[in-house]
Amino acid sequence: MIRDRRDRFKKGLDSPAMFEPPIAVWHRLVRLGAAFGLVAALGSGTGVQAQTPGTSAPPVAFARPTPEELQAVTENGRRIAAYHEAVAKSRAALAAQHPEVAEARAVVVDRNGVPHVSFFLRDETGPQPRWVLIADVVYQARAGEVGATVFPDRAKAPPADAVTHLRAIEAARAGATTKPGGPIAPWDEAVFKEKTGGAYVVYLQTQAAPNTARFGSDARLRISGDGMQVGEMIVLHGETTTVPVPARAGASPTLHSHAQGDLPTDTDVAVVLEHPTIAPHLILTPHHMFRIEPDGRVSYLGPNAVPPAAPGGSR
Repeated sequence: MIRDRRDRFKKGLDSPAMFEPPIAVWHRLVRLGAAFGLVAALGSGTGVQAQTPGTSAPPVAFARPTPEELQAVTENGRRIAAYHEAVAKSRAALAAQHPEVAEARAVVVDRNGVPHVSFFLRDETGPQPRWVLIADVVYQARAGEVGATVFPDRAKAPPADAVTHLRAIEAARAGATTKPGGPIAPWDEAVFKEKTGGAYVVYLQTQAAPNTARFGSDARLRISGDGMQVGEMIVLHGETTTVPVPARAGASPTLHSHAQGDLPTDTDVAVVLEHPTIAPHLILTPHHMFRIEPDGRVSYLGPNAVPPAAPGGSR
């Protein structure tokens, strides 16, 4: 049996004899690794070191992520998904009667716990180009509905908080296009002001094709408090995995892997929340395995001693 599996594995995952659901492939890889002495016992917390033939080395223990770390990933992912939802639903509600909103820049500003979605257009007609606020929407997050909407006098200056949020996104867009490894436009965007320090954190994710979920081509950027300068850009995935989105829940679990980093990313959680039928979604990092539920909860499954692979999607 093992010899047959080895022969099939050498032919590649795309050979007809190897067609299996993603989760079956994942379990088979783990069992195959165990058969060749590559996988430590699940729950042992050990990894695998490269060894010179004829020598032995003790296993290396990798710290298990703490519940606080996993909760932080969940909460950040929920914030990103909520931001995307506020923009998308507000835009859809206004675009039928105000077509210009469809192409407008949008930012979500938290004012005393109430999300305001501000839509801007670039005015190039004056002596100097400027951003003009064309609509301000109160988004009712719990109901998932658009509330009060204001169409302000376009000659007046927009609120300062909305302007700095917009500047931060524009700086992040510029940074992503000039720095190597940045995500490719068009993007899904989210910007948040830090509670301490006053800087902004911007997430950029390349938009996925219809009926697919995209893990990768994303980055987190830290922008100065005036929204003008990029402090750092962290590419969150070294590669991109595309997963088909089932029409309904209950299909096989989906899967992608990380070649670097030992935690799911905030954007991983956001993608699952925005496409709940792909859950449960499994993530393999170089040393650990995780599961994301439809509500964004991240749970630890155990150590991963098999080199990361992503049979659940296409690259």
